[in-house]
Amino acid sequence: MQKFKGDDLEQKFIDSGSPIFDLMSATLDEFFDGAYDDGMLGDLLHESDRSPLANAIRLEIFRLCFNTVYEQFRYSGSFDSYLIVFSKIFGDTVDVTFTVPAPGKLQIDIIADQLEEFHFIARNIDNNMYLYDDVIWYDDTPDQGNIVFQTIKGFHSQYELEQMLFEMVPDGVFTEISLTFAAP
Repeated sequence: MQKFKGDDLEQKFIDSGSPIFDLMSATLDEFFDGAYDDGMLGDLLHESDRSPLANAIRLEIFRLCFNTVYEQFRYSGSFDSYLIVFSKIFGDTVDVTFTVPAPGKLQIDIIADQLEEFHFIARNIDNNMYLYDDVIWYDDTPDQGNIVFQTIKGFHSQYELEQMLFEMVPDGVFTEISLTFAAP
């Protein structure tokens, strides 16, 4: 900060406002650092079609990885950018192999093995509102519980992956993708 007069009165004004300005600055920095990773921003971009990837990526995946994908667009076409995006979508244990069989041709083999679980839920309408309940199993034993489904984390088909990846492939590069799901 530049002082105009350099006298004691000016320093008193600076000292009286510094604590609140420092707090506001720290709060704005914290907001800026986390705003682009927030799932609600991803939902807004996806549902309002403000992203070219909205048609290529399901909402569940888009909301978790949109910031990473956008950051890697600057380096699109590099192996590192692909690895970062695939790790964000499929988890850290994804196995990716790149093969360049000829100039301008790239083969990407992806083996995804990280699982995610989600509860089976039922939706009812009561008083014009949705109510969600867990679906449980019951068979006269004391060990009843929630029904849980398990699936591979990330895209569920090669077609979905191709739709997203073709947005990141530079012009002039022909890309073949192979997606395999492996048991962990």
